[in-house]
Amino acid sequence: MKILILTNGEYGDYGFCKEDVLEQDSYDFVICADGGIVHAQNLGIVPDLIVGDFDSGNHETLSYYKALNIPIETFNPVKDETDTEIAIKKAVEKGATAITIYGGVGSRLDHTLGNVHLVYSLNELGIQGRLMNPHNTVYVVNDSIVLSGQVGDLVSLIPFAGDAKGIKTKHLGYPLEGENLRVGTSRGISNYMTKQQAEISLEEGALIVIQARD
Repeated sequence: MKILILTNGEYGDYGFCKEDVLEQDSYDFVICADGGIVHAQNLGIVPDLIVGDFDSGNHETLSYYKALNIPIETFNPVKDETDTEIAIKKAVEKGATAITIYGGVGSRLDHTLGNVHLVYSLNELGIQGRLMNPHNTVYVVNDSIVLSGQVGDLVSLIPFAGDAKGIKTKHLGYPLEGENLRVGTSRGISNYMTKQQAEISLEEGALIVIQARD
């Protein structure tokens, strides 16, 4: 089951959403986390579930979705999880096999890093996760991934939670052939695709894989 989560992050002119195929039937279930409801309304998306403490949500928009009888789950603002983490947990409960999070990368670096950790945690459940904003699509990979894009697209590989070992790549301009990327270096930044699909795999550890757009 492919689930889309809309958060209250950075969306720009919403162009990246359209590139991701905006039509709602591209996803089996849509969840809004708090202020993500504003972006959902701007995009013409009717979510299947809304969650959050609504400290940042637009109350007029919330009333709009209440009138449509969209299920809404309200949480105390004093809580251990972010609204995004709550939305991810709901997606997992729904049986998600892949989760895309719009706005998961934004001006709040603390939230961005927290969201990267949340995507990392999905690996243990066998769920593919990714964060998307106008400038980045972010994955955390502990086995392999095939990226789709255009020749010349920037791809950065950053070791996560320790050294990443035995990395192999295909169709990247600076190939890796079973090599390691160590924490504390910037070696994997600004690689690029030489074909419309690129492959990345590793034997040990985890990589943050970022398709970046300037």
